[in-house]
Amino acid sequence: MRKGTRTAAAFLATALIGASPAGKAEEAGFADIAGDWYTMEIMMTVEEDGRFVLGWNDGDWTGSLREETQLSEEDGEVPAYRLVLDRPELSMWEELMLVPDPGSPGTLVYYQDDVPAMVFRDAPVSVTEVTEEELEYLEPYIFIDATAGREPAAYVLITFLRPVKDAAVLAMSDQQIDEDGELLYNGETLEWREQLDSQESIVVKTVFDGDLPNLAISFLSEDDGTGYDYALQMSGRDGSIVLLPLPQSQG
Repeated sequence: MRKGTRTAAAFLATALIGASPAGKAEEAGFADIAGDWYTMEIMMTVEEDGRFVLGWNDGDWTGSLREETQLSEEDGEVPAYRLVLDRPELSMWEELMLVPDPGSPGTLVYYQDDVPAMVFRDAPVSVTEVTEEELEYLEPYIFIDATAGREPAAYVLITFLRPVKDAAVLAMSDQQIDEDGELLYNGETLEWREQLDSQESIVVKTVFDGDLPNLAISFLSEDDGTGYDYALQMSGRDGSIVLLPLPQSQG
């Protein structure tokens, strides 16, 4: 089963106008954040009942999440989750929190005593815009020019947080939202790699124009074969690059 099957229309609204698809914590429960979450170094698993496992190199932390809300100047009341450890003595911090970032679907910011420490992602991949000057410090990487000579261009760094296989970057065409709110498209493969590890990255030179995304990535987790399909879109909230879950490509 491929991940990224949630309706794309809500995520397009988030990317284009900055609206949050998440409801208040008391309405959403833990179903919205249940699953595996990744950083480059560690992994966290959240169950639908709020139980979690946080996998550090020196041993796992287990416990339960407690639903709360936090006030944000930009978003008002937002959901938050306090980590209550089974063994509190394992942590040197008194307060551990997870807070979804309304501007970046599929991310959880991990706070230690009110200080953001890392960002968890619900897929083993991260995307970020980089400058042309930064490219020389990122080598080696796979380079794709998807601009077809158009300007102004942006450089997008795709970093896999775990080894993947059947990794593809696709140019999207014939994009449309169907009656069920799903983003349909045809995809032309620009690059395909049978396998990539977490030390390899892809840089795509692309142009973000129009209201619908024109670039997608697709890959399988090497661990369990889970499939991921995402469009890359510039957020109307802060100009960052966000991942929009997609149905499988028809091209």
